[in-house]
Amino acid sequence: MYEFFYGLFQNLVNAFRSFFTWVGGLFQGLFEGIRNIFIALLKPVVLFFKGFFYMLGKCFYIVVLVIQVVFGLFKVVGAVIAGAFNTFAQLLNFSGSTGHYYLPGAYQQGWSSVTNFFNSTGFSTIALIMAAFIWLMTAYAVIRIAGGEK
Repeated sequence: MYEFFYGLFQNLVNAFRSFFTWVGGLFQGLFEGIRNIFIALLKPVVLFFKGFFYMLGKCFYIVVLVIQVVFGLFKVVGAVIAGAFNTFAQLLNFSGSTGHYYLPGAYQQGWSSVTNFFNSTGFSTIALIMAAFIWLMTAYAVIRIAGGEK
């Protein structure tokens, strides 16, 4: 008698398990079908927005690079103009004084004798004229590069 009820109970449990497995598989197939329909419908929309935002990000990246290049060019041109003005200002206001430099006593004596020698020979004037010439050639090269000549 015990074996009969044991077998009956086991068959009943197996039937419930089979039924719930079948119902679970049915719901799983139904929801997978619905999900696949939504994926098929929304995939082009998602890809469109993905591509649009990628393009938008690249456009902003290009704008940032253009702005950086423009500011870099302004910095170069500003540095060339400031250097030319500094050169001409030093040419016009050169006093030959080294009072703003601090050197120890032993070096100061040697430095003073060398600068006095160069001032007496006119070498400092030649050096300033050469510096102005170098700045003018640099400005000419920048203008040629900006103009597209090689």
